[in-house]
Amino acid sequence: MKLSKNFRLREFTRSQTAIRMGISNEIGEQELINLTWLVAKCIQPIRDEHGTVVINSGFRCLELNRAIGSGDGSSHIHAGSASAADIEALKISNYELAKWITENLDFDTVILEFPGPDKRDGWVHIAYMSDGSNRNRVMTAVKEDGKTVYKEGLIYEYDQSQ
Repeated sequence: MKLSKNFRLREFTRSQTAIRMGISNEIGEQELINLTWLVAKCIQPIRDEHGTVVINSGFRCLELNRAIGSGDGSSHIHAGSASAADIEALKISNYELAKWITENLDFDTVILEFPGPDKRDGWVHIAYMSDGSNRNRVMTAVKEDGKTVYKEGLIYEYDQSQ
């Protein structure tokens, strides 16, 4: 099923973990609506501006979300709230992608996840609320003492001691 001129539903539901563990990562009607909004308002505009966009992770059923160690509050799984995707645009760094999104798109949450010494390290998490109640929240996820910590704003410097 095509979600936009450049994206298919399969890109947002496929998971090697689900395949390996025999988990059915099937999407429901409300999740499909939310995902369609995410693609229309965020992912396709990124593709139009920056070229190829890789979907690292999109929709996750609760069982899959738990299997990869993500919390039950993840916007990758909730039908009544945001739909989310973890993405990279191949022509620009993840920091530059996150910055462009914050300056050009409406969104619920953007997280620059685990930036490292190479500008291509990590990925960008983007979520969009299909009801339009987007908070435009911007964070950076980093590891501190072995735990994931979310800091406000986009942080480009990387502390190699972590």
